[in-house]
Amino acid sequence: MKAAEKLRKLRKELNDIVVERETQIDAMLAALIAGVHILLLGPPGTAKSMLANLLCASIEGTNFFQWLLSKFSTPEELFGPISMSGLKKDQYTRVTTGKMPEAHISFLDEIFKANSAILNSLLTLINERKFHNNGKPVDVPLLMCVGASNELPQGEELGALYDRFLLRFWTDYIENDDVFIDLVDPNGNVGKGKPETAMTLDEIEELRKALSTIKVPRDILENIREINRDLKNSGIVASDRRWKAAVHTLRAFALLDGRNEVTGEDLERLADMMWDRPENKRKILEILAPYGNPLNLKASEYLDAAQEIFNNWNKDKADDSDDAKALQANGMLKEILKKIDADLDGRPDSMTRKLRQTREAVAKMREQVVSSIDL
Repeated sequence: MKAAEKLRKLRKELNDIVVERETQIDAMLAALIAGVHILLLGPPGTAKSMLANLLCASIEGTNFFQWLLSKFSTPEELFGPISMSGLKKDQYTRVTTGKMPEAHISFLDEIFKANSAILNSLLTLINERKFHNNGKPVDVPLLMCVGASNELPQGEELGALYDRFLLRFWTDYIENDDVFIDLVDPNGNVGKGKPETAMTLDEIEELRKALSTIKVPRDILENIREINRDLKNSGIVASDRRWKAAVHTLRAFALLDGRNEVTGEDLERLADMMWDRPENKRKILEILAPYGNPLNLKASEYLDAAQEIFNNWNKDKADDSDDAKALQANGMLKEILKKIDADLDGRPDSMTRKLRQTREAVAKMREQVVSSIDL
């Protein structure tokens, strides 16, 4: 499928521009095709709005709406001012030109600052793709809403809005030193330009229709049923509506990877759809591991361990015992690499993608440590 090939090419180009955001880029593309919404949590300056803007710029004929919400935000800011000429005719009509009701992709920063004056209209627009103007429901072209916040929602009144975002991610600052250098290098290309691949709205619609051809095998559905039970037993409960949307979105991830069916590899994606608190994600991954690819959980554990070793060395490397600490960190990272190599041995590429990515990251950490040792 030509459109799917372009989608994967766009994915690569976005990763070349916005570094250390592979998971979020995959999720944003899958959300676009599945017609669901994505929430990016984390501090300012972590490329959240940049991603949404670049994606919209890569789809011809789309309108992009971006707004920073505050507790004082008014309906006019999001939905447009009241038409003065309409009032003369006893019509309460908003002029929506350039506002959210006419956007294909919307980015709402500090979304949980939304107040009661705009909340109901916002929920209807996001969930039903309708905007009530002068009492009449009007269909809106919204493909996807990207929400951003540096904190979780506070208060029950925001629970419904929070629930509308199927995919949730915590986005932090760049951790890899080499990647950071590439980002701040004035002569580099990271963080600059925009993707060359341009898709059309017709191609997006073609991909959406193609989702119905992506199979969800019976054994995968049975595994999802068991995962739901396991999560409930651990106190993590999601609505039936959320589960239905999640399975639909797994099809989009399969399509993005060039597969015609959902596999166990995709089940790990559920961890980004089922948590309500960031600390729940690790527990969800542990529950998912036996049903999906257990190597992915091991890859996460290896990366966490290596990052801790590297961070400790990086923090203390100015001490007098610099070389001794570097040698110790080198030995520990080398041991992690040996374990990764043992797990990689004899296993097909389809099972080891994340493990190979982890190996590359750990190897780069070790290179930095070794280069600091005075031989």
